[in-house]
Amino acid sequence: MSDTATIDPVLREQVVETICDLLPRVLKREVAGASETTTLMDDLGMSSTTGLELVLELEDRLEREISVEDLGRDNFETVGTLADYVAGNLLPEEE
Repeated sequence: MSDTATIDPVLREQVVETICDLLPRVLKREVAGASETTTLMDDLGMSSTTGLELVLELEDRLEREISVEDLGRDNFETVGTLADYVAGNLLPEEE
């Protein structure tokens, strides 16, 4: 698992914005005021199925593959924790 100190803050911010942007689509309802501190399961009632769908949508939007090997429930605590995971676990772009 990657160290949060090695995460590019610009990339992380982009991931946070992308997650917030994708939430209404994945949850199929309005999501007002989602931010880095929004808890995905508690505030939004996200299930493991919608969590997986969100990760797949993120890969599409970011045009990068995300390593899901270490992805666990803890990573879905908040938008911020998911962004930390995604920003730290993007697979290198294929040439």
